[in-house]
Amino acid sequence: MKNFKRIFASALVLVMALTVAACHPKNEIAVTVGDIEFTSAYYMCALINADSEAKSKVQEELSDDESSTDIDYYSKKVDGKDFVTWVEDTAMDSLKKIAAYKTLCKENDLEISEEDASNAETYASYYWSNYGYSAYFEPNGVGENTYKQYMKDSYYSSVYFEHLYCKDGTKEIAADTVKSKMYETFVIADMLQASFSEKSEDEITEIKDKFNNYVTELKDGKKTFEEVYVDYNGPSEENEETESEEPKPKDKYASVLGPEDSAYESDQYETVKAMAVGEVKLIELDDNAGLIIAVKQDITADSYYIDNLDLATRHLIADDEFEKDIETYAGKMKCDVNNYAVKQFKVKKIKEPSAS
Repeated sequence: MKNFKRIFASALVLVMALTVAACHPKNEIAVTVGDIEFTSAYYMCALINADSEAKSKVQEELSDDESSTDIDYYSKKVDGKDFVTWVEDTAMDSLKKIAAYKTLCKENDLEISEEDASNAETYASYYWSNYGYSAYFEPNGVGENTYKQYMKDSYYSSVYFEHLYCKDGTKEIAADTVKSKMYETFVIADMLQASFSEKSEDEITEIKDKFNNYVTELKDGKKTFEEVYVDYNGPSEENEETESEEPKPKDKYASVLGPEDSAYESDQYETVKAMAVGEVKLIELDDNAGLIIAVKQDITADSYYIDNLDLATRHLIADDEFEKDIETYAGKMKCDVNNYAVKQFKVKKIKEPSAS
């Protein structure tokens, strides 16, 4: 009798599982914004990304006496909202914006280039296989194809932005305005960095002595930055025969540094920006993480950057207006939510990969 009850219970569980699966068919439409349809898996993909963003925001706001290893996220607020509410709202807002971008591109006969579509596929596959994304998304019902589509759709915002603000765009920003903003904002510097991670005290002392000596030699003109760089890192293994024919900066050691929220955001931006061209500075990283030697260069002396930083600069100029207009447009689009499909996904039940 007991065995019969066990068999009956197991069969009942199986029937219930099959029933649930049947109630939520593959490619079930969860949200429709305008004419753009999003499947349940796509909605879950947006929910996972919103959850990850919310957790990052919570971690950034932790006080010095709070541990980041054992956080009760659901008791926290994000931008004044309860954690779960923020995640759900952000996921839905992201779908509305994607629908807005895709709709506006369609209305203007715009499409993602074959190169960008291929890049989206490549990046998605790489993240999926090499960054552990599969272990995060698959247990939550999101397959690789859905993630690839989500990645591809993210390119529509760039397509529409360029249609508006780049050369010959309907809201084209004048080249002189872009150039002025570029030189006002971005800086370049030759930078040599040493990390103290996993180094002994003796090794750290040796690195500090070496870097101080480099700084002296650079300031006195006894060595060029290239000589210092090669002395520390060893000779480059570049194969000149296979080098790309793409335009390159005059100074191959120069790094672009930009402000927060720019495409070239750097922790060293403010320090380098305050330096004079040609000035050499030894920068000590926070928490004794390492050292950086920075030699500021003249960004205006190399025309390479006029083209290379063009789009990043246009974003600095127009992003606020662009995002506000998209939010307004998306807010006016008709949004139909299949509550039966959406309510099966709970923020608190998002599965995370177990730590190995």
